Amino acid sequence: MAWHGKSLGELLAVLTAEFGEYHYGRVDLDLKPSQKEKAIAHFSDAKLTRILDLPVVRREDMDGIKLYLGDVGWVMVRASGTENLLRVYCETSKPETTRRVLEAVTQMVRNL
Repeated sequence: MAWHGKSLGELLAVLTAEFGEYHYGRVDLDLKPSQKEKAIAHFSDAKLTRILDLPVVRREDMDGIKLYLGDVGWVMVRASGTENLLRVYCETSKPETTRRVLEAVTQMVRNL
């Protein structure tokens, strides 16, 4: 802030203008241990090519399974190593898209 002589809000506005908006959300799902493994396998499978109407264009498996959804953002599922939790993280360019993706992934996991 001192370097640029701008407030935090002004700096954020510059970043948003350059890179666009991103909206983050997270859901923690309390599951049976077998459901966690099924969910990780499901999202790891290359046959899963879409979440809602968004194409899965790339996967990473560093600390969970992260799916890149076209050019709008990503969703990640990560199993807790100590609890019966599956954490679902999402970041997209619109708050309603983040909400819709979190709801869709939650429903997919519940249906496994």
